[in-house]
Amino acid sequence: MSFEIFIQTDEKYNTGLVLDEYNGIFSLVSAFGPKGDFTTKLRWGFPQKKEGPAEKAIPWKITLGNRREAVEILTKIINELQVQQ
Repeated sequence: MSFEIFIQTDEKYNTGLVLDEYNGIFSLVSAFGPKGDFTTKLRWGFPQKKEGPAEKAIPWKITLGNRREAVEILTKIINELQVQQ
């Protein structure tokens, strides 16, 4: 990972999301916040295939694309939240 920023969304359970960048692609990843060892733990799951769950787990993430695409998508989300007020 080139960089990783944890944003807490639920203080009670110390959960939130990580803004992650890997090879120029940005993603939002479900995560548990830092605890005793000061590391963030990504949440992992088994994606579904036609024949059932995959054999290998992957992080629960939403891919946003490159920096420009990520900014566009996040701006759309912010605009939708402001319209819904």
